[in-house]
Amino acid sequence: MKDCLVSVSDHVFFNVVTSALEAYKLAHVTDGGSCSHVETFGHLWGYATKDVLGLATVYRLVWSDTSTAVKRSKDSVTFDDEAYQLKERFIDSFFPEVSYMGDFHSHPYSLEDDKIKTELELERKKLYQFSKPDFDSVRQLQNDGANYRVGLVATVYSRDKKVNRSTAWLDDQSCLRFQYDELTIWLKAYVWSGDAIDGFRRKTDKMVRLICPAVGAV
Repeated sequence: MKDCLVSVSDHVFFNVVTSALEAYKLAHVTDGGSCSHVETFGHLWGYATKDVLGLATVYRLVWSDTSTAVKRSKDSVTFDDEAYQLKERFIDSFFPEVSYMGDFHSHPYSLEDDKIKTELELERKKLYQFSKPDFDSVRQLQNDGANYRVGLVATVYSRDKKVNRSTAWLDDQSCLRFQYDELTIWLKAYVWSGDAIDGFRRKTDKMVRLICPAVGAV
């Protein structure tokens, strides 16, 4: 039985996906010049509660922001802790009912840049999942005292010839694949339980379900 439900509000879905699309489709200034197909990053805000039976923890993601302070590249984002501190103070002042839950980032892939020929090849290589540096970043944030409980990654992929694929679950319902325009998008959720004192433990995929009403996944 799933004991962790990640509920993505319409606002969070809109912000995470459109931020990933903007970073993918439009040119951004990077250390190497100006280019598209770059990563983006932001914070997740919400609260944790129990389901109606009291058996599962529901992580309700209410809002997200896109950090304008990050340095973007095609395979990484470098962010400054000051952006998090600024937004946490603002949340504490105006919206004390919600708190920091974690963050999101994007993975941009294409045939042109990455030689990924099909959506199925991307899935076989599990490129829509967190990478080792992604997990290392979460661990460092938790070691530094951040109450990091939920991570999202939005993976965007396009190729010359569009192939229609139905909306589908992956990774035991912790990931959703859907299409928009000529793009295929994966939205994947991770959960860490526990706290800084007792230690954070990442939940396995089979214990996590992503709930996203905007895509019809409830």
